[in-house]
Amino acid sequence: MKFLRSLLFLSFLILLLLPFSQSLSQTFDGDWICQYRTEDNESNGTGVRTMSVGAIKENTFVALVSPAPTETNTFCYLVGYTNADSLNGRMGVFPYNQLDLVTQWSSGFDAVDMKRACDISTTADSFVYVANNDVDRNILVFKMSEDAVVSTDYRLVTGADSLWAIDVDASGRVFVTTIGVAPDKGKVLVFDGFQKEQDAWSSTHTLSPLATLTVPDTGRTRGIAVNGEGTAIYISNWDLDKIYCFTGNVTDGYNLNTAFDCAVHDTMTASTGAALNPGPWGLGFMDTKNVLFAAMANNFQTSIGYQYGRIYAINPNTGVLLDTIDCAGWNFAHTGSYQNYTPGNVSGYTSPYNVDFDENFNLYDLSYYAWTVDKWQFTGTIPTIPLTITGIVKDENTIPEKFTLGQNYPNPFNPSTTIEISLPQDANISLSVYSITGELVTILMDNSYLTKGNYKLTFNASKLASGNYIYVLTNNDLKLSRKMSLIK
Repeated sequence: MKFLRSLLFLSFLILLLLPFSQSLSQTFDGDWICQYRTEDNESNGTGVRTMSVGAIKENTFVALVSPAPTETNTFCYLVGYTNADSLNGRMGVFPYNQLDLVTQWSSGFDAVDMKRACDISTTADSFVYVANNDVDRNILVFKMSEDAVVSTDYRLVTGADSLWAIDVDASGRVFVTTIGVAPDKGKVLVFDGFQKEQDAWSSTHTLSPLATLTVPDTGRTRGIAVNGEGTAIYISNWDLDKIYCFTGNVTDGYNLNTAFDCAVHDTMTASTGAALNPGPWGLGFMDTKNVLFAAMANNFQTSIGYQYGRIYAINPNTGVLLDTIDCAGWNFAHTGSYQNYTPGNVSGYTSPYNVDFDENFNLYDLSYYAWTVDKWQFTGTIPTIPLTITGIVKDENTIPEKFTLGQNYPNPFNPSTTIEISLPQDANISLSVYSITGELVTILMDNSYLTKGNYKLTFNASKLASGNYIYVLTNNDLKLSRKMSLIK
C-alpha cells in the first residue's frame, strides 16, 4: 500500500513536467453581446455626458451624469432606470443637453449640491453612494424609490483633497480614492458605513477612516473595486497603465499584494496614424464569480479617441487577462464607423469609463460621449475563480541563502493556511495549486516578479472541497512542490 501511494505521488510529479492549462477553471467559453443601449433622446436618454453607472438589479440601475474636470459646465446629476431597455425605463423628466442641472442631497435644512462627481456605487438594497467634489469632499447617499432617486439622511465629510472612485463592500464599508496628481500619490480611505455608524453619517457627518492606503506610484487613480468581504482592494493608475491589489482587512491592516501583477500597455494607432494612449479607468469586482473587470479608455478624448474602448476580465489573484469586450470593435462591426449608432444595441462614440454588474452577471458600462448606458450579456458560462490570496507579507530583515518552498501551516487546515517562500535573488515565480490527480485548481502567482527575501503568503481555500492538494513553486526550470490537506 505504501508503495502504491509513492507510485501515485511520483506519477503526479512527472505530470508536473507537462504543460498545464489555465483553461481548466478559468476559460470564458462564449461571447459578449450588447443587449441594449439606452437611447440618446428626450424620452429615455441620460441627457448629457455619462460618467458612471451602478446596477441595483437586472435592468434597474442609476447613471451618473457629470462634466469632464476641464469643463466649465456645472451639470452633475443622477438618473434612475427601472425595467429598462433601449427605449424605456427612465425615471423622471430630464431636459436634453441641460448644462446646469444639478442633483441636490438634502436632509432638513442641510443641503449639498452634487459637484464634479466622477463615480458612484450602488447596493442591492437600492442605496446610491456618490464620491462628491464639493468643498468638504462629501460621500453622499441617495436611494432609488419606486419612481425616483431620492436623498437620504446620510452623508460623510472626508476632508480629502479630492475624490474620484468609490465602492462599497457587503458590510456597508465605503472605499474612496483621492485622484493622486503628481507629485502626490493617490490614496484609499476606508470608512464604516451608516449601518454601523448611523449617528456619524446622519448627524455629525464626521468619522475617522478605518484605514488609509497609499498607492505605490504617482499617477491618476481612476478606479476602485473591492470584494464582498472587503479583503481584496483593487485600484487603477491610469497614467502608468497599472492595477494594484491590496489584501488584508480593516482590523489587521492591508498590504500591497505583489503576487498580483497587472499592467496593460495597449499601444494603439488611430486610422489617422495618431497614437492613442488608453489606460484603466473604472474597476468592478464580480462577486460570486470572483472576476475583476477593468474599463479601458482614453482620457476624455473625442474624435479618434472613439476608435478605442475595451473592458478586460482579469484573474483576481494574478492579474492575468482572461477575456476582452471590444466596445469600439462592436460599434465598428455594426455600423462601419466609430461615430455612428444603431438604435437598440450600438452606442458609438466609444468611451467606457466605468463598469458594474447585476445579480445575473450581466455587465453594464457606458459611453461617456454617446450619453448612453449599455448592457452586455455573456453567451457562455462565466468561470468561477477562487479568490485564494488574502495576504502576502515580506520579511525585510533577512536575505535567504537558497530558493525554498516551506511546508504550509497549519496543515491540515480550514480554510486558510500560510505558505512561506524564500528567494536568494530577484525572480519571476509562479505558484499553483493542483488536485492530487494533477488537475489545476488555481494559480496563486503567475510569473510574478518578487525581489529577494522571505515571503509569507496566506492561501484561502474556502471555495475548495476537502481533500489533498499539491502546491508547486516554479522559477524558470526549477520546480518545488509540497502536499497540503484541507479538512472541513
